[in-house]
Amino acid sequence: MRTSKLEWIFFALIIIFFLYRCNSVFYTQFDPKVILEEYDISIHKGTVFSDDKLYALAGWRYITGTTPDTINFEHPPLAKYLIGISELIFMNQALLSLIFSVFTLSLVYLISKKILHIFPFTLLPMLILSMDKLYIQFSSFSMLDIYATFFTAFAIFFLILNKGKWSFLFLYITVGLALSCKWITFFLIIIIPIYYLLNRNWENLKLYPLGLLIAFLTYSSTYVVFFLAGNSIIDFIYLQLRILGFHQGMRIGMGAPPPFWILLNFLLGIEGPSEITVIHFDTVTKIFTFATPEKGISLITTYNPLTWPLSFSAVIIALFYLFKENKKMFVIPLVFASLLITISTGKPFVWYLLSGLPFAFISLVYVIERIYMNSEKKITAKLIIAGYILSIIIWSLFVNLPSYIVF
Repeated sequence: MRTSKLEWIFFALIIIFFLYRCNSVFYTQFDPKVILEEYDISIHKGTVFSDDKLYALAGWRYITGTTPDTINFEHPPLAKYLIGISELIFMNQALLSLIFSVFTLSLVYLISKKILHIFPFTLLPMLILSMDKLYIQFSSFSMLDIYATFFTAFAIFFLILNKGKWSFLFLYITVGLALSCKWITFFLIIIIPIYYLLNRNWENLKLYPLGLLIAFLTYSSTYVVFFLAGNSIIDFIYLQLRILGFHQGMRIGMGAPPPFWILLNFLLGIEGPSEITVIHFDTVTKIFTFATPEKGISLITTYNPLTWPLSFSAVIIALFYLFKENKKMFVIPLVFASLLITISTGKPFVWYLLSGLPFAFISLVYVIERIYMNSEKKITAKLIIAGYILSIIIWSLFVNLPSYIVF
């Protein structure tokens, strides 16, 4: 499908506006001494040390030779190495994250072109993702999830491409790289054989064990510094068991909500019940006073009621129609559905859905395009769709949800 000049112009405008929304990244400066001091204070005084700072510190340590088992062993090292590269080259822990976010938007556009047929529908998933506050937020900090999202999108691109041995090789390399960022992308291992079965691709299905070996070798290669430090395969296996034990303890061992609690987050934007205590600080007397705790609910401030709930419904509809009509594209809604299932138990965080969010949005636009193509009154349909997209943009730019509501 040829891309018109107008489409390229809109593509460029989306990227430019996304960079503008993430402009705080360009003012971020990494100072290893400052962040190390904050880390030491947090350890000795028990103060909060945010994840993005921890990953920034770990990235710096890794890129300067420290082995991945010495700090933040809880996640595989690749994303932290990339954060470290960003710090080394740009003295900015978040800039490479933003670059990868732009690459992800481009991949979303390329994947959308495989399933969508009409401009501007081909650009809408990219636009909706670029307007998503969760995506903007994580693109602006040194978080692991953006890198995992990029490699997930890249893996799905190669899976759909399916052109010979090279796409097979790169598919499993990117799966290994995704897992090397965060284990949350494990669902990729599950959906690949399902995709081969549905499309009766018996040759690639037979080669699936070889693909897993490629993914495992790719994953293991990100621990090269760990091995060069004298650690053995047994040490490597033990470290992976430590990672597994940590996540089981955090997500299940410390108490977990009912299964599929993540749907409460995604469909309603509710994080859960909470007890709010307001702390007042008198600048004259330097005295803290604590108000009486109030019960309420915590909200997800990045929630968008115009896209998140509808995209969940669209995934279900897309699964139904693509299974009947276009099994080669069936994997697109399957990505989000399988991710949702794999994180349905244990303590969830809404950003766990980030690596599947682009595919939920592609599914949403697939359903919208389908409704448009089947509509008899095209002008009315265009106006409704334009109003919907405008509403998404307005919500993203001007609506700010509170972090909690008191009953």
